[in-house]
Amino acid sequence: MASTRKVAQQAGVSIGTVSRVLNNKPGVSESTRQRVLAVIHELRYALPKRFALPAVTHIGLLVRPFPQALLFNAFYGDVYHGVEQICRDMRINMSLSTLDLADSSLGPLPVLLTDERIGGILLLGALRPEIVEGIAASVHVPLVLVDNWYLRCPWDAIMIDNLAGMSLATEYLIGRGHRHISLVGGPVHPSIVERRAGYEQTLRERGLEPFVVLQPDMEPENGEAAVEDVLRARPETTAILCSNDSLAVGVLKRLRVLGRRVPEDISLLGFDDIALAQHTMPPLTTMRVDRKGMGRSAVELLLGRLNAPDRAPTKLMVGVTLIERASVAPPRAEAARA
Repeated sequence: MASTRKVAQQAGVSIGTVSRVLNNKPGVSESTRQRVLAVIHELRYALPKRFALPAVTHIGLLVRPFPQALLFNAFYGDVYHGVEQICRDMRINMSLSTLDLADSSLGPLPVLLTDERIGGILLLGALRPEIVEGIAASVHVPLVLVDNWYLRCPWDAIMIDNLAGMSLATEYLIGRGHRHISLVGGPVHPSIVERRAGYEQTLRERGLEPFVVLQPDMEPENGEAAVEDVLRARPETTAILCSNDSLAVGVLKRLRVLGRRVPEDISLLGFDDIALAQHTMPPLTTMRVDRKGMGRSAVELLLGRLNAPDRAPTKLMVGVTLIERASVAPPRAEAARA
């Protein structure tokens, strides 16, 4: 049976370096780490159970193009970092590529899909069923959808509990005394559709009337553009609920320009708890999503599929938490009576 010394000799490194690789410690270059792991595989080195190498050594992360670079996207950048973190901890190589979605149809497939080392694929972001099916037809490894799902989806997926989260947000505003709550929403994306449904269902169950302004995208400028539509069509609005924090940032900016104070004149509540939410003026009350946790759980779901290829498709739901800051207050007495 191979020893640590034998692994070190064949890899051309010290025994201490082998120990650092096994314990996932810093101070080892990635090329050296991979060389040591390759020798461990070759020599069939008997690892302690806690050092067991994963059954898959490479996974692919495919993302749809975003208006801004993935790593600077307030939501998906954190999901990516969660995937990266667990892959690093488990000594799995991750390859990242964007999809060619010209004219909303699937173009040439990324080169990483032809890499025989890839043992599974994570698909990040909203993709139409036919696009997911086109990708699945071109590979023979498991897929996991991240922040995407649809009826009769035959693949594993991880989603936010958007319906319950937005219902909780709406109930919170009602509990603070608001009866005229408007929603600034976004495009047809599974998560955003569910958030709108949670808002509408909760208001109707309480005998209140929903009012929704939909935007083609969910960046701050779209939030700015929606404000005057809300105030013109529903001037009695005392609270604005947004489908994500980026929209809420834009709403807050435009309300300030129009001389409307938050929360004295209009309360504001977002969704996702991006880093910027705690630094707005006032700090934004929002629904926190564990985005890095989503990334980690997506990898665990993929590895679970590799270990149990015949199990039924799994839809994993990630819960959300209300984060109270300073952008919500009870409506003024005259507004509450309107």
